[in-house]
Amino acid sequence: MQLLENRYEKALLLQLPPKARDVAETLLNTLPLAEILSIWQQNTPDKILLNEYQVPHKEWYAILNATVLAKSTYFLANSQFTNAEALYLIKAACGSAGLSLTKHALKEVIQLSQFDFPVLHEWLLEFSLLVNAQVSKEQYTV
Repeated sequence: MQLLENRYEKALLLQLPPKARDVAETLLNTLPLAEILSIWQQNTPDKILLNEYQVPHKEWYAILNATVLAKSTYFLANSQFTNAEALYLIKAACGSAGLSLTKHALKEVIQLSQFDFPVLHEWLLEFSLLVNAQVSKEQYTV
């Protein structure tokens, strides 16, 4: 049985070639999410890292998507997150999985993720409940 804290979406990681997966695992294990997201937005290949693992530069964006998805879904839903923080994680996870919230409603993304991204699917259900609870809480707080 896998520990809950170690459960994150690995679907995109598993689609990578082995050496590219090693690069993604290195990024996942050594960088905080904020830094990974910054690299993802810049989309400039880390030539040194890619050369170290002998991975073609064309794999870089797939590596980043897999890393962002894994790192985002590693976070557990808890009431300490603000609504903005929870939504930020949801957007990052969905965007990296190719399920952008600018193209799909969250409810639709939850349905679309069910088969290809089972951990993301459960994670989105938990985070959507968290966001809904916070919105309800804010409505009754004056």
